[in-house]
Amino acid sequence: MSLHDFIKILRQRWWVILLCTLVAAGAMFLATPARTDTTQRIGSYTATTTLLVGYRADPVETPGRGTTAPQAPVERASMARIALFITTGEVPRRAAQRLNYTGDPAVLASGIIVATDPASESITISTTAADGNRAALVANTFAEEAAAFFAEAPPGAGSAELTMLQEATPIPNQSTAGFVIPPDRNIRTALAALVGLLVGLAIALVLDRLDSRLRTRAEVSDALRMPVIAEVPRLRRGDRGQGKILTVSKPLSIYADGYRAARTALMHLPAQQVPDDWSPRRADGQGEHVKQAQVILLSSAHAAEGKSTSVANLAASFAETGQRVLVLDADLRSPDTHVKFDVPQGAGISDYLTGRGTVELADIVRPTSVDGVSIVTAGTRLDYPASLTSRLAPLIDDARQSADIVLIDTSPLLAASDVFDILPLADAIVLVVRAGRLTENAAHRVAELLGRFRVPVTGAILIAGHVRKADYGYGYGDGPSRGKSRRSLAATSASLPPREEEESEVDARPRRSRG
Repeated sequence: MSLHDFIKILRQRWWVILLCTLVAAGAMFLATPARTDTTQRIGSYTATTTLLVGYRADPVETPGRGTTAPQAPVERASMARIALFITTGEVPRRAAQRLNYTGDPAVLASGIIVATDPASESITISTTAADGNRAALVANTFAEEAAAFFAEAPPGAGSAELTMLQEATPIPNQSTAGFVIPPDRNIRTALAALVGLLVGLAIALVLDRLDSRLRTRAEVSDALRMPVIAEVPRLRRGDRGQGKILTVSKPLSIYADGYRAARTALMHLPAQQVPDDWSPRRADGQGEHVKQAQVILLSSAHAAEGKSTSVANLAASFAETGQRVLVLDADLRSPDTHVKFDVPQGAGISDYLTGRGTVELADIVRPTSVDGVSIVTAGTRLDYPASLTSRLAPLIDDARQSADIVLIDTSPLLAASDVFDILPLADAIVLVVRAGRLTENAAHRVAELLGRFRVPVTGAILIAGHVRKADYGYGYGDGPSRGKSRRSLAATSASLPPREEEESEVDARPRRSRG
């Protein structure tokens, strides 16, 4: 994945990353008390007592002298034997009795650790418990009972004298595994936000892999195998309306300029056939050329991609050049192009096709709110749209004689088969694609259909794509820009007669015969 791809994911999925970050930080902030307990939590205590090991000889009486003298040394108890007697036998029994332990003394003895040190002749008795006082009591009790046991010199135990050097004192275990020092609330919140950020990035990457919708110019062009001739940015909320044609209401906006770019492409770029075998174009990049387009058909893959809006704005942009534009609302299943031009529904295409020669084109052509643009609505007889569209050829031939540019609004390619009867009648096909609506599989299907019909395709118009306003920064916007651009516009307007630029553009283009 390149840096450009990563930035694209951040731009598209920023809300996922932000949501994960805020949720993680907010949850940790609420879960952490404002004042945290910084005291160390002790999990257990260890108490150790130390015994010194000594030996003594038993005095015996010598006959005839009345004095005592040491007898031959008795058997001394080794330190290992002492440790053995501390953990087994009589000593654990006595300790359990003193501690009021009702269980098995051997179990009590298993909780102590006896260590010997021959060099210093000492023995340590250690035990661990959650209660420090209990740990000290057990260790001291075992030490005291062991000293008393060997003081009695029981048979078989050996001779030893045990002296308690130090009583057991409970010492807390300083193990980091047994407790956690809670940090400050702000620190924990920051750490949680960082974790949420990383989780959000991971989720964004996964969603990008799973999402096959096309959003950028490059993605649309690669999937459809056709150029993107214009990009129209997403409309602001205030500009979204049924009766708004921004090319007319805001002629200096970047939205209007996007449709002018499409108009220029249709006027000067030849259409090409999409390869019907779904193979790349030839190495020289040239396709099969057709004549300059007069009849232009606009369609889309699905509904609600901006097809009718594009027809209205494209018609207005062609009318700006002084050409006569005729719009045919051939989407007989869902006709709404007339709403864009503020024209009520009435007799139209369906009436012309079902009139069997009794209705002329001039009878159903109606003026619109845009100068230079006329419209033929879908009509009133819309019961069988599929059968009507197959008889549109005579109507389109008459339309060629009545206008310089004929724009046809049709049903979506993947929604109905009506448009397939009209495709061969057009000079150029323009596909309207809304960013984030068309999937890669659907785009492949559209390209395959257009290739099989061998129709001339000029390209696609990308609606609601990401277009930086800085790309149109010289004099573009909702009105004249500040500074140099505004002064230049004023100077140009003062030096040119009205509509001189439009007339020069019209004169430079070869005029068609109007029959």
